[in-house]
Amino acid sequence: MKALTLIQPWALLIMDGRKTVETRSWETKYRGLLAIHAGASADIMACLRFGYDPKTIIRGAVLGMVRLVRCVQFPSPLVKIDEYGDFTSGRFGWILADVKPFKEPIKAKGMLGLWNWDDKNIVNTSLF
Repeated sequence: MKALTLIQPWALLIMDGRKTVETRSWETKYRGLLAIHAGASADIMACLRFGYDPKTIIRGAVLGMVRLVRCVQFPSPLVKIDEYGDFTSGRFGWILADVKPFKEPIKAKGMLGLWNWDDKNIVNTSLF
């Protein structure tokens, strides 16, 4: 399964359903299930701004899955600008849907860009 690593709190904002568009400088042709991985680092100011404790926020784990349904370039009438991304003209928005957080995070080491995560751990539906 494809996975995407994000600095916290951005990964948790997706899992909480608050962040529905992941903004990137690059486009992806990939569509489908995407594991959301919380990286080892956190933006302390963003954690505080959005109500997360930077000392205890989950890091270094896959938090759940989403479906990547579309990729658009900004500006786009399909995307409402919010406080959770960089919507600068020319950047891309990965539109996410069907958020499925795991009951417990699964420890994993992340990577840059889209990467392949061994999803053998998610065959058990009790993870959701």
